[in-house]
Amino acid sequence: MSSTVDLLPANLQNSLNEIIEWSNFSGAEIRVILLSTAEGVPLGRAYSKEDRNNPNLNEDVLSNIESTWAPASKQFPLLNMGKEIKMVTAIYDQRTIIHVYQAPIVVTILVGGATANLGAVRSTAVPLLKQVLEPLCTTLLDSLAPVDSSDAGPAGVIPYQQHGYYQ
Repeated sequence: MSSTVDLLPANLQNSLNEIIEWSNFSGAEIRVILLSTAEGVPLGRAYSKEDRNNPNLNEDVLSNIESTWAPASKQFPLLNMGKEIKMVTAIYDQRTIIHVYQAPIVVTILVGGATANLGAVRSTAVPLLKQVLEPLCTTLLDSLAPVDSSDAGPAGVIPYQQHGYYQ
């Protein structure tokens, strides 16, 4: 199944696959984990064993989830529901979508089936995901830090590796 999964380092991809399998062993029924930035830029995907070679997950739907729900993470604080929302769960008839916000990454977990154990997702998958993604988040935050103008070169140009977006 072609996706952005090729952008992830092999060790991170393997860790995401293991998290899905461990969680599914507990009845979580995770179909796919989507990683994207808060702006909706896809970073990678991990599929359950059943879905890795099975094109039953619509690519358009997954892309829309990445580009639509991730930017919504910036709107939740406007609802005055607390200082910072870290997790949002949307329950539909046959699927559940769980969004975990770990700046600067939004993790979207697509859970399938009416009998899915959401407790297993929250107690097994989410803590493991936070732990596995911490180095990636730290690296991305470091690369997105504001640029100090004193780092500019002779022509006032800031070296390429220091360009970044401050969130």
